Amino acid sequence: MTVWNDPQFTQRLAHANWMANIAVQLHLNFRATGDPAREWLGSWARRWFVRDDTRVLVLGCGEGWLERSIAGWPFIAHIDAVDFAAEAVGRARALAPPKIDYAVVDLNREELPPNAYDIVIAHSVLHHVANLEHAYAQIERTMRDDATLFVNEYVGPNRFQYSDRVLAIMNALLRCLPPELRKGAITPVTYESRTRPTVEEMIAADPTEAVRAEELLTFTHKTFDVIEHKNIGGTILQHLLYDIAQNFRFDVPRERSMVELLCAIEAWLIDEGVIPCDFVLLAARKKGAPRARKTREPVPRSRDARDTERDPLWTAAAKPPLSTRPARRQSGGFAAAVQMLRIALASTQPKRANLYRENRLLELRERFLARRHDPWHYIEARAAHADPAIKALIRTAATLAPLA
Repeated sequence: MTVWNDPQFTQRLAHANWMANIAVQLHLNFRATGDPAREWLGSWARRWFVRDDTRVLVLGCGEGWLERSIAGWPFIAHIDAVDFAAEAVGRARALAPPKIDYAVVDLNREELPPNAYDIVIAHSVLHHVANLEHAYAQIERTMRDDATLFVNEYVGPNRFQYSDRVLAIMNALLRCLPPELRKGAITPVTYESRTRPTVEEMIAADPTEAVRAEELLTFTHKTFDVIEHKNIGGTILQHLLYDIAQNFRFDVPRERSMVELLCAIEAWLIDEGVIPCDFVLLAARKKGAPRARKTREPVPRSRDARDTERDPLWTAAAKPPLSTRPARRQSGGFAAAVQMLRIALASTQPKRANLYRENRLLELRERFLARRHDPWHYIEARAAHADPAIKALIRTAATLAPLA
């Protein structure tokens, strides 16, 4: 079961690579909204969709899942959606309800209508645009004075030329995973390590991929006032889980927990500044525009979000391991360590619910005990019955702790 409430969820996963796993989706939801059961657009809309007759423009619509998922919202009057790929637009148009119109538009050179929209959504499209100067000028032009721009984008290195540090961490984590879960679906091989693609390989595969991605944040801040910014991750996950994300079954606790640990480790490294964040969510207004907000009723959570269980920290809570090993760090990192402990303990359960209810008192207790020991040794001892891959991921996280 999934707590994702978008009817096109399965269709999106079929084309998503590193996002083709429900545990990853829940993690991204949490990074964007603070709630794993709420996706970003529905959560942000209750604050930033101000008008009751909103006109929306979707850039990079692909086959149309995003605009179809929001077309039923009562405060949306009309949606225009555009994409460079004519075939995708044709398929989207065939499924469109009356409220949506489609067009083929190249953001590198074509114009958008002036002063036309209250909301503009740029979803995974701007990192394919070479002429950012033209695209950003057109986006600003088509927005009304009080309009809001939403950007959901890859903003990492151009052509995926990520650092040696990111590559080393990625491969250290990959080696922790069981061989049967490292077997590709697109390429039926067992991945022993990842390699960074060359610029020439990237251009041969797709000359538009991440062509000027690392300039997107600069262009956004230069052109607009950013009113909300969320770092959602992807720096390691998008490359590590490529072609293998579908192997990790959500209903198998040990496999789901492996993905959750990968997510938790990446989030910790990003938040500590060890690695950059390659995917962001932004809300922005025109320079000097008023920051009007509206509090609407939130989009209801899925019924699947009601499937919850108690905090995994209840497991063996009365029997913490004793250790005389001195703490590696006297401050910081304990919140991430306790979150990884939750995941490790959950991995030993015969069955898991969709979500668990975090208990703040249990978390504080675990932090206190972790401070008396080396936190990573403490986690590994508490999770003594976990799968070897789970413990290997924790040990790898421990080796990364000095960087944080």
